[in-house]
Amino acid sequence: MADHHDIDEPKAKALLACMRAVGSVSDDAQVTYLEQLQGGWSRHSYIAEIKDGDEQLSCVVRARPQGSTLDTDLGQEFRVFELLVPESLPTPAVHGFVADEDTPFDGPFFVMDRLPGKAINVWRGRDRAELQADWDGDRGIAEDHVKYLAAIHQIDAGRAAEAATPRSFLETVDHWQGVYEENRIVRDPVIDESYRWVRAHEPDPVEPALVHGDYRIGNCLIEDGRISAILDWELSHVGDPRFDIGYMSLNYHGGKFTTPGSELLNAVADHEWFAERYSELTGRPLDPEVVRTFSAVGALMLVAIMTTGLRIYSEHRTTDIRLAWTRFVLPGIRQDLAGIMDW
Repeated sequence: MADHHDIDEPKAKALLACMRAVGSVSDDAQVTYLEQLQGGWSRHSYIAEIKDGDEQLSCVVRARPQGSTLDTDLGQEFRVFELLVPESLPTPAVHGFVADEDTPFDGPFFVMDRLPGKAINVWRGRDRAELQADWDGDRGIAEDHVKYLAAIHQIDAGRAAEAATPRSFLETVDHWQGVYEENRIVRDPVIDESYRWVRAHEPDPVEPALVHGDYRIGNCLIEDGRISAILDWELSHVGDPRFDIGYMSLNYHGGKFTTPGSELLNAVADHEWFAERYSELTGRPLDPEVVRTFSAVGALMLVAIMTTGLRIYSEHRTTDIRLAWTRFVLPGIRQDLAGIMDW
């Protein structure tokens, strides 16, 4: 770890000011360690260690930088974390939000507890092997993954709507099509037809619920064979809970890139097992055709996000080469969209 002299002082001061404003630390608290984590396309995350008297705090700073792939409301993400703290979910407590665009973190930020665990990368073979071993063994990760999703979808929708924006099926489709049209570089007949297809397959509505919006094992932390945290709520909304099931069913989230990934849903569990277990926990049966429709919507969301990254990079609004790299993901997603539509 870096010593105190290596710490970015403006960031450290901003972090402590945020926490002091809500009474989370005293005036004597000091940042002893601060480092940006790898990853993060639409959010940047920093680990911070804070000494406050005899207490040692471990926190994460979640910041929305300029030129991110998603223009989402960081304040909403903060409010969702606040909503979740009393729920039976592995959720970090939050310690203040700064809405200013001009901060040492290059944009708005909030602070939350750092929970134990590691992040899984399903596009890495050894991580998929770890998930396969869990499925072949006691299935602790698989059971947590479905149990926590069911718990999310059973949170009171009225309370959730105080934190996250309500959005119907067509409003969701309209939103991502708007993002795509604004940022696309070329006209793509597969994407155009996919939007026509999902509109023609609008499912009958169900009772709205809190939707994570990016529910996958990569947005969880794993500790001792169990899920220890559920993170990254930037795409959350109140809407059709079946979106989360369709989205995580995509081959992409099983580790497909240039080569096939796991045959398990999200590289975690058998598709039918997950659907049956989810239905047992929620009392809501899942129609495979509806899940298929939401898989298409989820794929179109990914296309819109990656197209945004390409646009930002091509217009020199960022030097993050990973945004140019997203063009390699698009062919596989287009291929899967064609399969979903039975082309």
